[in-house]
Amino acid sequence: MTPTFPHLHLHRFRAMGSEMGVWLQLADGDAAEGLLRGAAALFDEAERRLSRFDPDSELSRLNERPDEWVEVSRLLWRVVTSALQLAEETDGLFDPTLLDAMLTAGYDRPFDPAWRGGNGHVAANAPPLFGQWQLVERDGARRALRLSHGARLDLGGIAKGFTARQVVDWLSVWGPCLVDAGGDLSAGDGPAGESGWPVAVAAPSGMTAGDTPDRPALHLWLSNATLATSGVDYRWWLSGGRRHHHVIDPRTGRAAETDLLTATVLSADAARAEAWATALLVAGQTTALYRADQHDLPVALFAADGRLSLTPALGRLIVDEPS
Repeated sequence: MTPTFPHLHLHRFRAMGSEMGVWLQLADGDAAEGLLRGAAALFDEAERRLSRFDPDSELSRLNERPDEWVEVSRLLWRVVTSALQLAEETDGLFDPTLLDAMLTAGYDRPFDPAWRGGNGHVAANAPPLFGQWQLVERDGARRALRLSHGARLDLGGIAKGFTARQVVDWLSVWGPCLVDAGGDLSAGDGPAGESGWPVAVAAPSGMTAGDTPDRPALHLWLSNATLATSGVDYRWWLSGGRRHHHVIDPRTGRAAETDLLTATVLSADAARAEAWATALLVAGQTTALYRADQHDLPVALFAADGRLSLTPALGRLIVDEPS
């Protein structure tokens, strides 16, 4: 997706384990360049606080202090609070306390596609307690957290989506903007004269049933919302002769056995889009469609057999490919 509009400036960089792209429409080119560098700095700061891969991050330090009350930064407090609220909303199908299960699955360092040839870092299964997110205690008066009984946090996509939304809110003061955070898209107002940003939901990576790999499958105009996708089509690896991936089913503590390849959710709340995309992917096609209908969520589901399902809330937003 490469939008082209007058006075549109783009900055690409890597952060939070993903390739990032930030667009800003602003006539003053020098000001735009400075603002886009500032957007990258916001992602860098968030990564320093929220990354589980950095042993010195604030999140890692919190995870190493079980059963203690720990006062945390406003940023970490807000992301954890949002994650816990969404765990409740999704009935625990999204759970931010799956760090140990993720490590057990072999996802113990930033993903590398070379793992697909074999990643020997998978240990014996150690399923977490379903509903483990409820073991995270909060003290709002002190802005403090306590991780009880071994619960440890992996904020993953929630942290990325939350940060992308903060970047959009900041840049929107200056002009229309769009953030591509590793394929998850967060938008402010659309470019001048447009109802939104022309974006696409791609078919899952490598999918060939009636389509070419990675060919955009659905088009819509995105404005003041986030389009987030969770999938098992990219971050996967082999170990012990078995295929593993990074989406954990909280009910088993193992890689989710789902009949979906990807789940895409549209929401005005970036964290909500991220959490529900994961929850619906874990749930599988039938339950995902039922839950999406319950919550009136705009959702696109690509099944492993190549079928595409859309909820009415998303179907009415789909348009022909912009010229």
